[in-house]
Amino acid sequence: MVTIAKFFKSEDAYLFRSFLEAQGIEAHVLDEHLSQWLWHYTQAFGGIRVVVADEDAEQAEELFVEYNESMKSAPFVEPPVRAWPLVALVSLLFGFPLMLLGRKSKADDKHDTDAEI
Repeated sequence: MVTIAKFFKSEDAYLFRSFLEAQGIEAHVLDEHLSQWLWHYTQAFGGIRVVVADEDAEQAEELFVEYNESMKSAPFVEPPVRAWPLVALVSLLFGFPLMLLGRKSKADDKHDTDAEI
């Protein structure tokens, strides 16, 4: 087994693994649970690794370059909740779920898409 890529979030590792498997290369994600238990040591032990078989290593490395290029051109999606840490703190202090007040309305979404066109 050869390590092709290292990630600091398991979501990123699984996205790359899915990309490899869509290209016909069997891949595995290692050290995911360790990074979840000891998240503050993720960099110390090298992150979450995506590994492939020795015979697929060269093709997987080429696909990793392609994957990185495709991720650079991917659009950024803004989270639907604005200022959620502040809203969560106020909700805890007052004992009332104010998370609904921090959400965008449908009118905001329409305004945002019109501005991008």
